[in-house]
Amino acid sequence: MTGMKKGFTLAEVLITLGIIGVVAALTAPALVQNTANAQVGPTLAKVKSSIETANEALLNDQGVSGLDKLGALDGYEQDSLGLYPNYLVNYISGSAVLGGSNDFEPVLTKYDGSEYEYDASALQLFKFSDTISLYIRREIGYGEKGSFKGQHSKLFVDINGHKTGPNRLGKDVFLMYIDNGGSVVPAGGSTYAWLVNDVSKRYDAAEGDFACNADTVGSGEGCAGSVFENNLKVIY
Repeated sequence: MTGMKKGFTLAEVLITLGIIGVVAALTAPALVQNTANAQVGPTLAKVKSSIETANEALLNDQGVSGLDKLGALDGYEQDSLGLYPNYLVNYISGSAVLGGSNDFEPVLTKYDGSEYEYDASALQLFKFSDTISLYIRREIGYGEKGSFKGQHSKLFVDINGHKTGPNRLGKDVFLMYIDNGGSVVPAGGSTYAWLVNDVSKRYDAAEGDFACNADTVGSGEGCAGSVFENNLKVIY
């Protein structure tokens, strides 16, 4: 007597599909987050390298030793907010100066989503690429030290563009600084803490706005340093 083939019943198929759906619902958010986190480091590294290469060419072409020594352009004073972005745009393919915050009002929040207090009126919005936005602010900071020639600008890097949320520090927005010599220094990293002579500004500090580690995440200001000093990975 030949054996009879037995297929799945409709109920069994529906139960199996239901289980698959539940598992997918539970794992999908984590997969999406892991994919997003994997893109953070390479994107920040690309921005840092591109700006440093552009600055090197810019300084060489202008024959000056520092970004603070760039000559004024028509309509701009030597130290005006818009001067550096209007030089930089000529050295990064596909970039554009989109204007000041009077044209685009940036709303940034801390890592936890709470209000982030900063001078939005002083920012220049810069299109680095179709998917990456930069907020550049002329800001004189630390003095000369080692091979560094003093802070020139503060740089907020929005890795998914200013029109796409959540626009949070440590999530999709990362803080770095541009040195007069053209170097880009991630906030929260050991180099930045050395330049400002303040170990509390390291990402691995126990507390404070720059803390960005597995135990503590402050405002998110130091998360760029965490990424660069942990093999371009998000570990917090």
